[in-house]
Amino acid sequence: MTEPAPVGLPAGYGLRRPRLDDADEVAALIVAVDVAATGETAASRDDLLSEWGQPRFDLDRNAWLVVTGDGRAAAYAWVFDLADHAAVDGQFLVHPDHQWRGLEGPLFEWVERGAAVLATAAPAGAEVTLGVWCSRGDRRAELYLAAGYARTRSFLRLRLALDHLPDDPLAYAPPPGLEVRRFVAPDNERAAWATLEESFADHFRESPTPFEEWRALALGPGADTDLWFTAWGGDQMAGCVICYAETYGGYIDRLGVRRPWRRRGLGRLLLLTAFSALRDRGCAEVLLGVDADNQSGALGLYESLGMRRTLVNDFYEKALEPSA
Repeated sequence: MTEPAPVGLPAGYGLRRPRLDDADEVAALIVAVDVAATGETAASRDDLLSEWGQPRFDLDRNAWLVVTGDGRAAAYAWVFDLADHAAVDGQFLVHPDHQWRGLEGPLFEWVERGAAVLATAAPAGAEVTLGVWCSRGDRRAELYLAAGYARTRSFLRLRLALDHLPDDPLAYAPPPGLEVRRFVAPDNERAAWATLEESFADHFRESPTPFEEWRALALGPGADTDLWFTAWGGDQMAGCVICYAETYGGYIDRLGVRRPWRRRGLGRLLLLTAFSALRDRGCAEVLLGVDADNQSGALGLYESLGMRRTLVNDFYEKALEPSA
C-alpha cells in the first residue's frame, strides 16, 4: 500500500516504504544515479543491506520509495539520526529516467519532515542539524541553497591502481616495538571498536557509537573480516584498518591510529598491508573517502601513496526545529 504522497508529487507516482525484497531495485537505482552524475559508483546491494541493517534504522520509519504506476522504483529517500541524536543525515535520489519531472522538491520536503521528527529525540536545548549530500555540480545543490542550507564540508573520493605497490620488504616492516596482525574475532572486537572510537572522536559529525551497535553493523551476518588488520604495541591495539573486496574493487572503510602511536608511519603501513591483501584477493584498484578538511594529515598520506582524486561530494547543513 502506498502512503499519502508529499505535497506536489506528480501524477503517476506513488509513495510507500521500501521492503527487503526491493533491495536489488533500490541498489540499481543508486548505481544509476551515481553513474549518470559522475561516471562511477561505489554503491552495491551489500552496502544497501548493511545500511538497512543498522540497529537504529527502521525501513518503516527511516526510508521511502517512490514508484511508478507499474511499480518500478523511481526515487529513494532516507533519514538517519546519529547515535547522540544531535545530527541527522538525509538523502533523496531520483532515477535518471525520472529526474527533474517534479519529484525532487516533494522528496526533499519529505526528508526534512522525517528529519524533524527524529530531532525530537535530541537532548533538550540541543541544536540539531540536517545534513544532505550531492556530488559537485549536481543540480540538487540549488535546492539546498534555496532552502537555507550552507555547504559546510567537502569529501573526496580517491582511487589507486594496485598494480604498482612497493616491492621493497622494508615498506611493510613495522616501526620498532609494533606488530601488524590480522583481525581475530571475537578476541579483537572490543579493542578495534575502542581504537576507532578514539581515532575518529574529533572528526566531523562523529558521535560515540555504543559497542553493541558498532558490532551489529560491522560484524553482522556475512561480515568478511579477512581483510581487517590490526597493529599492536605489546598488549595494546595501536591501530587498525577495515577494508572490503567489492565488485568494483577494494574499499577502505576505516583506518584509525590511536594518538600515542601517531606520526610513526603506522597508518602508511596498515594501508600498504591492506592494499597488498586486496591485490592478492584479485582487486585491480582500491578507493576510499576522506574529509577534504581533515586535520590529521590523512589526505596527504593517501596522496603520498599515489591515490588520486576522482570525485568531490559536497555536504550541506541546516539547523532543524524538532517536530512532533
